[in-house]
Amino acid sequence: MKRVYLDNAATTQIDDRVLEAMLPWMKDKYGNASSVHGFGHEAKVMLEEARDIIAEFIGARSSEIYFTSGGTESNNFAIKGIAFNQLTKESHGRNHIISSKIEHSAVLDTLEYLKLRFGFDVTCINTNKHGVIDIDELKSSITGRTFLISVMHSNNELGVINDISSIAEIAKEKNILLHTDSVQSIGKTKFNVKDILCDTAAFSAHKIYGPKGIGAVYIKKDTPIDKFMHGGKQERDRRGGTENISAIAGFKKAIEILKDEIDSDIAHYKKLKKLFLAKLKENFSDKIIINSPVNSLDNIINISFNFKNNNIDSDTMIIKMDILGIAVSSGSACTSGSVQPSHVLKAIGHDDNSAKSSLRISFGRFNKEDDVDYFIDSLKNSNLMRGL
Repeated sequence: MKRVYLDNAATTQIDDRVLEAMLPWMKDKYGNASSVHGFGHEAKVMLEEARDIIAEFIGARSSEIYFTSGGTESNNFAIKGIAFNQLTKESHGRNHIISSKIEHSAVLDTLEYLKLRFGFDVTCINTNKHGVIDIDELKSSITGRTFLISVMHSNNELGVINDISSIAEIAKEKNILLHTDSVQSIGKTKFNVKDILCDTAAFSAHKIYGPKGIGAVYIKKDTPIDKFMHGGKQERDRRGGTENISAIAGFKKAIEILKDEIDSDIAHYKKLKKLFLAKLKENFSDKIIINSPVNSLDNIINISFNFKNNNIDSDTMIIKMDILGIAVSSGSACTSGSVQPSHVLKAIGHDDNSAKSSLRISFGRFNKEDDVDYFIDSLKNSNLMRGL
């Protein structure tokens, strides 16, 4: 049976070149980067080279890049670090954070924790029907107490890309810090922190054909932020814990590959998306709702089904597709298995049934055109479409 992986927004297959770059650091070059002997120095040199390469790729300074365990920690680091710093100084009553209703759970759950545990005031603004942040509502939500805005650069379910630079200009006028979850954006867009003017940003290696368990957070120079993880002086005394050297080597290689291949990667995603949308319209016409807007990542397509006679939830559809050898998802892998409809689709106007009957298809570097053909043919020839 043919196997087709179309869930690259959840995680990507590690690139063979990345794995090859990691292996020496897993076996022969095993020093702790904090050790002063030669083994440690060797690891430290590679770590700083990785920091330099990642910083250059996103338009940052090396001193503004901090390694973490992944995107979730990076979001927690930025949001909690800024919020806790606010608690430790004269805040002048500034305890208000603005975010959006379509953020990843790594952001929404962090904000809920700050609200319930520390009394921060949190406002989650609406989007339009495509998932684009309502700029007017954002402006009207700002008060004299607002100190942080956290808005994702691109959405993990819809692929919609937000105009972060415009939001940044609004924030700067009011002396408000801006964090952006950019986990899905790296490698899918020409992302540059200088262009979008954010203060902090989150990244993860396993979305760009690197290993799981390693990410980074960009923290602009002079951003007031507390240390996130205590226990050591690593990461310039901002994040304690022995660095994951082999994973950092993999992250480094993944970025080096992207520097050379991002244009071809994006062109590849664009070609697959165009083919996929054409075949959807050709075979299913009005039976499927396409949720991904025009201004969205080329590797993500979100669809919902117009069930008339019966309702099939996305988990059932995913299982049926998996039996056929096809891997897709209902949205964020972090919320898979939940019986609740997607909070993102609900936020853009879907009812429960429509939101529950949605699939996210996300392409990767190693997908081919016949993967699209296999998905469409499998969907057309299965009993999945009965009742439409």
